[in-house]
Amino acid sequence: MLNFVLNFPIMKLFGLDIKRIEKVPLPTNTATPQSRVVSVQQLPKLQEINSGLITWQGSSAKEQIDSGYCANDIVYSIIRMITDKAKAAPWAEYKVKDEEQYKRYIAITSQKDAMFTQREILDIRTKALELVKVSGRITELLKYPNPIDSWKDIIDGHCVFKLATGNGYLYGKQITAGINKNIPLELWNLPAQYMSIVMDDKQFPNIPVAYQLLMQYVKNFTFEEVLHDKYTNPKWDIVGSQLYGFSPLKAAAKVLTRSNEGKQAAVSNYQNGGPKGLLFMDDEKFDPNLSFQEVIDIKKTLARNQGSTNVNQVETTAYKMGYVPLGLTPVELDLLNAESYDIQALCNAYGVPSALLGVKGGMTYNGMPEAEKALTSRCAIPLLADLRDQINRKLMKDWGGTKTVVDFDISVYGELQEDKEKQVRWLKDAPIKTGRKLEILGESTEGYSTEQLDSIIIGSGSTTLDEVITPAPINIPNGLNDYDQPTEAIS
Repeated sequence: MLNFVLNFPIMKLFGLDIKRIEKVPLPTNTATPQSRVVSVQQLPKLQEINSGLITWQGSSAKEQIDSGYCANDIVYSIIRMITDKAKAAPWAEYKVKDEEQYKRYIAITSQKDAMFTQREILDIRTKALELVKVSGRITELLKYPNPIDSWKDIIDGHCVFKLATGNGYLYGKQITAGINKNIPLELWNLPAQYMSIVMDDKQFPNIPVAYQLLMQYVKNFTFEEVLHDKYTNPKWDIVGSQLYGFSPLKAAAKVLTRSNEGKQAAVSNYQNGGPKGLLFMDDEKFDPNLSFQEVIDIKKTLARNQGSTNVNQVETTAYKMGYVPLGLTPVELDLLNAESYDIQALCNAYGVPSALLGVKGGMTYNGMPEAEKALTSRCAIPLLADLRDQINRKLMKDWGGTKTVVDFDISVYGELQEDKEKQVRWLKDAPIKTGRKLEILGESTEGYSTEQLDSIIIGSGSTTLDEVITPAPINIPNGLNDYDQPTEAIS
């Protein structure tokens, strides 16, 4: 049976720009519907404000990069703050030695409000995972993923794309033969704003079957080559929009537009504001035909007295004059307060404490450690956990079917450590062995005897629990009173 491909031009459908590529078979006798491969491309819309119609910025992946991360200082600062935290964690390859503890560990690190201390999480990971000591292809990827990037560069780029557009794409250039077959030889970040998902629109639910990079040319990728990490998108439609991640900037598109337009209005006011007002003669005896030279002299006087050294200078004139202001000042536009509201709203969209961006009325300096802790636990760690789970899924299914997993180390985040002073106060009277107390405090047990580590110390002294429960007998020496006499030996 001879098939051919029809390439239809880009067309509008339900507000989305899509490029449809269909395989159309010749008529057959069967009634079974044929699958069609559809490439859904979300192109940016032109911004325009005509007749009250506003196209909000941030409605497409390209705008989220161009008008958001690359053009708005608030969005850039928020994303950089999260990304800088995320890329600090080192990664390594591990073997799973306890499946139940591993499932528990995965669940805990995926939560934003996990009620576990850093020490407890690390203890669970120690029970669940064992570090792979022999370096292999995966371990090498975690050091040098490609000829020009470090692993931190990969994490940095991936987090920026996902936070800005809701999507992160990793291209795994696979090994084609040998013991490492299908394991990536290299890993690269792909530009999320130019990526298109190819799906079979006759299947339900719709699933990706390939990927395309659409720039000056079309670059095709197989499904197995690309790791797609995304935020959940509840907006379903017949062209597969649900296959793309939902960007926080899409929910905050109105705030992003207001922020960008407010900054543009302030700059335009400074650069192109024109005259601040209109000065006019309000005197009956003034004849503009006869006193034109006086008008010129007044303008020269005003121009001569401009500048910081002439602030609050007063000029005099023989005529009564009037003044009409033109336009609104930045204070009247309330641009500064509007920017504070924008910072708060955009921080809320990303779950970042706004005090870290210097919002007035936020927490004090003493509260900053808690803000840093919230940034790590609520933003950076869940972002890393999503990527880790996606990498492990690809390693198991498409990238070699390996028996090992990769994971990041949260011990580098000092803000997650418990306050030592509070811990010491709590542990002082706790009926816990000394060895366990040292472990909780993160201190070494080297130099302690087994008897010391197994002892239970109560209070700040050296009283053991056994001494508290069974006190030692008290020996009262003779001669404390007149009735106590030395006992003579009986011969």
